[in-house]
Amino acid sequence: MINSIPYYKTLSMQLENVGESGSSLRIKLGDKHKNLWGSVHGGVAASLVDTACGLSVIPFLKDGETMVTAVMQIQYFVPVHVGSGDLIGRGKVINRGGHLISAEAEILNEEEKLVAKGGSIVRVFQNHTLE
Repeated sequence: MINSIPYYKTLSMQLENVGESGSSLRIKLGDKHKNLWGSVHGGVAASLVDTACGLSVIPFLKDGETMVTAVMQIQYFVPVHVGSGDLIGRGKVINRGGHLISAEAEILNEEEKLVAKGGSIVRVFQNHTLE
């Protein structure tokens, strides 16, 4: 179901796995990901951070709970270029509180080099639909 979400399909993002140990996603980079200078747009890595953190939270939600990102931050370390392989996002939960869950994510290139790192705080809602 996750891989059929239109936004993920637009970015060519694929979920590889998700569980209590975390989540792993991959983006197959192409020309559609380029910014003005020809490198990969920072929003691609930001989307990976947000998604990797958000999906890592799912196993920690209780019945009837939903969540939404409340705060997200990201640090970029090196530019990424189309043709250098896929981008990989790995997220994990750091802490589950009553209504807030903290998660972090690393964004790696295909050689496992850290290209960006970020985190999010998600707000948990009970018996709330997001539609």
